[in-house]
Amino acid sequence: MAVVQRILPLRSTMFLRGVPEAVSEARDRVRGFLGEGHPVSEDVVLLVSEVVTNSVVHSASGAGGRVAMTVELGARSVLVEVSDAGSGASAPHVRNDPQAENGRGMFLVDLLANRWGVKDDRRGGRRTVWFEIGF
Repeated sequence: MAVVQRILPLRSTMFLRGVPEAVSEARDRVRGFLGEGHPVSEDVVLLVSEVVTNSVVHSASGAGGRVAMTVELGARSVLVEVSDAGSGASAPHVRNDPQAENGRGMFLVDLLANRWGVKDDRRGGRRTVWFEIGF
């Protein structure tokens, strides 16, 4: 059996349109970046799906604007940042309501990520949700 060595970029940034189809594109890009069999691939893909969905549904980027996603592969963790045009209506927060039909995205981030947070760029109006998952 031949061993194939893959050299991955340590950091990749991609720009997505703020439309529902961006969610599946983001998942595919993260899967490709991490490669098959990465120990936290499934968790990272799930959280990317949740955070990009929030950008498309709840931010000003959702009307076809721009969502930026950066994935950084470290020696023992994967860091993801999703940046959008923000929302004046609300900030990302954990909603722990088991009976709710939606709104569980940040609950999953809080559950699966080792660390996460929100950064607001007051000058540029951008909001970034980031999370890190160790392996």
